Amino acid sequence: MRFIPILALSACLAGCLSSTKNEPAFTLNLIHINDTHSQFDASPATVALDNSDTLYTYVGGHPRLLTQANAMREMSNNSGIPSLFLHGGDAFKGSAYFELYEERINIDILNKMNIDAMALGNHEFDIGLAKLANFVENVNFPLLAANIDTSSEPLLANQKNLKPYSLFALENNRLVAIDSIDGAKDKTVVAVLGVALEDMRNIATDTGNIVFYNEVQSTQNTVDTLKAQGVKYIIALTHLGYQRDVKLAQAVNGLDAIVGGHSHSLLGDFRHWALGAQPPYATLYTNADGEGKTCVVQAGQFAQALGLATLSFNKKGEVTTCEGQNTLLASKDFFKSALRDNASRINVDKQQQTEKAISHLPNTAIVDEDSALRAHINQTYLPAVEQAYGKAISVSLDKINHVRLPGSGGSGKHGSELAGHIADAMLYWANLPKVQALSGKKADFALIGAGNIRAPIEAGTVYEGNIRLEVLPFDTPLSLITLKGADVKVLLAQTIGATLKPGAHSGKYPYSGGIRYVAEKVTDEQAKLNVVEVIKDGNWVELEDNALYTLVTTSYLADGNDGWHHLQYVQQQQANRVDFILHNQLPEAYKVNKVLATKDASGMSSYKAQYQDVPALPCNETRDCKVAAQAFIDYLIEHPMLWQQKREATVTLILPSS
Repeated sequence: MRFIPILALSACLAGCLSSTKNEPAFTLNLIHINDTHSQFDASPATVALDNSDTLYTYVGGHPRLLTQANAMREMSNNSGIPSLFLHGGDAFKGSAYFELYEERINIDILNKMNIDAMALGNHEFDIGLAKLANFVENVNFPLLAANIDTSSEPLLANQKNLKPYSLFALENNRLVAIDSIDGAKDKTVVAVLGVALEDMRNIATDTGNIVFYNEVQSTQNTVDTLKAQGVKYIIALTHLGYQRDVKLAQAVNGLDAIVGGHSHSLLGDFRHWALGAQPPYATLYTNADGEGKTCVVQAGQFAQALGLATLSFNKKGEVTTCEGQNTLLASKDFFKSALRDNASRINVDKQQQTEKAISHLPNTAIVDEDSALRAHINQTYLPAVEQAYGKAISVSLDKINHVRLPGSGGSGKHGSELAGHIADAMLYWANLPKVQALSGKKADFALIGAGNIRAPIEAGTVYEGNIRLEVLPFDTPLSLITLKGADVKVLLAQTIGATLKPGAHSGKYPYSGGIRYVAEKVTDEQAKLNVVEVIKDGNWVELEDNALYTLVTTSYLADGNDGWHHLQYVQQQQANRVDFILHNQLPEAYKVNKVLATKDASGMSSYKAQYQDVPALPCNETRDCKVAAQAFIDYLIEHPMLWQQKREATVTLILPSS
């Protein structure tokens, strides 16, 4: 196992660790990841070198993360700087490994990563509270959330490993977890507190009787409690999204740093990796009191990068500097074709030259996988995963990309190519005779949220498992709902506007089939719809405000979750809606009476459909609720030349810089 450090990172560490005239009283390294989403293998990636060559390779994966994290720990220890390794939440969902092994594989792999603490993410609720409780009980690090109350939820009420904060005492230049401040014995103490989404009940459908409190107020109360105990250094480990992290930094006094997740923000410039440029890494924001400062960092997604922030403090315990970077973890496998087959592998004589060029790219390191962890994954889990991919259904010579927000991740104003195809597939499926016979409706158009789609389609053979296990892994029943054109416009404007602020959570962004729009950014939180048209008799015509249209979307969004609140609003009294799941591969219909909004003790709402004949959709071993995935599979089989045909764009987002 060999680690090749990035030159810039080594220089940063050397600079951060050297003595100066104003030598800090305390220095701390924060090593961090977030939104790993069970991506235990490396992700395919594309890189453009200065000589204009485009190469295809792989980045990240947990074995590579482990190598880099261990190297960062060692560098910190050798330099006499204590460090913490933190996870910003959302370890669950997003890969074939998770679909087969759920929380169990995360317990196994994350316990080998030497993590000090993890934030409670929204996707940790995806497979139910019982499995979340099993995860909490069996991981060897705490899950943190200072703004939740689990006392009324039996499955989590007595989980000692789910707590507001963790304390770490400095011993021999290393931070060691302690149970209380009483165990510090006059030692330097660092606290790490967790913050979960205050509107978790709007996003996660199975939160039981947990109460989620205001992020700012709860954080300030926890900071004040820790300060009163004599804790000088306080880090917030959050799963809120970069935009809300910035607001938290500006609203709360006494936080030294915020290590975040949820918005998948790969802070820094990664345009050479076709991943775009996001806000700078390690920005200091002034607190509400006008004096204190808080450093905000986040490290992207899918175990592709590792963040390292070095915080320096004066004798008063105030942050004076915060420096560092995200580092994308590259492999040594380079190909000339997106197929990434042996025939397209670069020549041996170019290997050393390419490695040198890659290692000199900013924010990049070539990192070997931890061999023991790689072997463990291959032997224990990989055989069943490979078997689960099933039949080949399509072939693509190019990568079919997915981004959440148009203009991000190297995309243009039309955004995700893949999302449009999926929306087309939903519309196709909803209008199959066997579905129409049950619904009595003809679907006019389809909308899907960007966050429903968890992976692109890589070049090569496409298997059923690529769709069901990677691209659309959620239980996604499809809903047909009839509503006015004016309500469609409100929905589009609200969901688009909510994604526009830099660093905002963009999973709610709407992609479409059978309906097209041109939206223009007016402010960071407002979009103007210049064009909204639907297909009628093969032609695009203007969407009429008072006309009725039938929309097909996922039941999760149809209930109003993830910022699609307007759909709940139009169904709060009565719903003209039918939901579909599959029984023995045949559609099964369930009528919805209305969608209820209920508030918990903190005043936060959650949304739930009230069905005519059942308390909830019976998603189980005999009934398949991955309807969106199956619709896309059926569509690919029916349209074998799909990837060879250029799809007309249905989404256009005009940004000020475009």
